[in-house]
Amino acid sequence: MSYIFDSSTIFKAIKENAVEVLASNSTLDLTRYELGNILWKEHTLHKRINREETGKLVKLIKNVLNLMETLTINCHEEETLSIADNLKITFYDASYIYHAKNKKTPLITEDNELTEKAKPHIKTLKLHSLT
Repeated sequence: MSYIFDSSTIFKAIKENAVEVLASNSTLDLTRYELGNILWKEHTLHKRINREETGKLVKLIKNVLNLMETLTINCHEEETLSIADNLKITFYDASYIYHAKNKKTPLITEDNELTEKAKPHIKTLKLHSLT
């Protein structure tokens, strides 16, 4: 079975050295931006990682994402916006739901709010259920 991973789970898989579960699965093109923002927060705002660690993580993220199929929202903006509106969630989160529903595959997310909102529409799982 294949899965769609959101940025929260990809970052957790990297932190827990469980990146093998990501290979040959899917994510969205926006995930690169979300992961970049996570690194920025960890380094700049929270001071949890130094500049050298941030540089290493950027390279690791690039390598991990290159192992995954990258999906785009191109030509599906209306459907995604409808999901966002109906579920009262961000367009970003709705795009993960759209693709999981369209591909008939579970969404792997650590985001509890997204899990609850998505539950009536798609199957969601957490990383620990795969490792």
